[in-house]
Amino acid sequence: MTNSEIEQENFVLTDKYVFMDKAMAILDVALKTEKNVILYGPGGHGKSELSYDFLVEKGIIPYVLTFGTGMTADRLFGGLNIPVLQNDGKIEYLVENSFMNHEYVIFEEMMDGQDHLLEQLKDILSSGYFRNGTQVFKIKTKLIIGCTNKTRAEFSKNNSLRALMERFPLELNVMWDNYTETAYRTLLEKRFGEIDPMMPFLLQEYSRNSIVISPRIALDSYEIFEVCGPDSLMFIAEFVQKPNLIKDSLKKFEATIKFKQAGAEVEELIAKLTANDNRTVDKKRIFLEDYKALNSAYSKIKSFVVTDDLAATHALMVKKISDEIGNNSERKQNCEIKVREHETKSLNKKQRAAIVDVIGSVQAQAEQLKDALVNDKDYPF
Repeated sequence: MTNSEIEQENFVLTDKYVFMDKAMAILDVALKTEKNVILYGPGGHGKSELSYDFLVEKGIIPYVLTFGTGMTADRLFGGLNIPVLQNDGKIEYLVENSFMNHEYVIFEEMMDGQDHLLEQLKDILSSGYFRNGTQVFKIKTKLIIGCTNKTRAEFSKNNSLRALMERFPLELNVMWDNYTETAYRTLLEKRFGEIDPMMPFLLQEYSRNSIVISPRIALDSYEIFEVCGPDSLMFIAEFVQKPNLIKDSLKKFEATIKFKQAGAEVEELIAKLTANDNRTVDKKRIFLEDYKALNSAYSKIKSFVVTDDLAATHALMVKKISDEIGNNSERKQNCEIKVREHETKSLNKKQRAAIVDVIGSVQAQAEQLKDALVNDKDYPF
């Protein structure tokens, strides 16, 4: 990839990664000071990918090499110089093809390499030279980013390996601070936009049951879930560890959603009761309707069977509704009295009006009858 192609990529790391601010900050420190850095933590958190993207965003194409248990000396040092070996019987390496001929290097699975190779790496980084018999090469490497699942303590098995770690003064654990529903929702929404809220809830439930789903697996799982539904998660290794948790979590999620919806309705009713000043008869009627609805909601929410993590919230909500009902009982009685008085007055007015109408009608009929008799030629008999 050329520099112009890098510019066209136009990386924006914050649009791609979540909860990696510290990792970006330590990489920035490493780049500015040219101090080697270790990013460690469980797999699937984007250590290597972030390291690569970070350097590319800075206009740098790094040399990337996976260490691991299968690393060999010839691969680490650029490959054997076969003609020299065949002609002279000497072992020389094509160091120009190795990491030593690059300024910026990423070592994936760095601490999984064989001890003798890591000890040689320590000597190279300490001296700044690769020495192999008569073969001497001054390395060009300015910065190495080591990515690993192991901690410094797990890795430093002997003095030589501990000395290697001293060549990596910067380090950071890239694990998230927590693996809650909110954290997973942030991750999934960053990648997919609007999402099904059930999946972050399910991921949280696995975390609570000591099975932390990595960000990478979470993203893959959501794509599978979206296309094939929740039953398809049974084919993902992490979920298979506790298969019953999927069904249990779905039930728990549905109950949680219903509880939250009911809670939102209650908050709306309480807000309406609080805002109603009861100054008009119509407002008093609305208040009585909302008060009745709050009582219905109280009965409904009291009957909810909630999970342990919602028990405290449920208890607080029940108490809050009970308090609101009690605090507004006097207002409710006053409103009922005023509405009845208004209805009684209205009824009396209607009754009086009806009587007047009846009297007026009788009088009109009498007048009509009198006029009819006067106009009758046969009257009087």
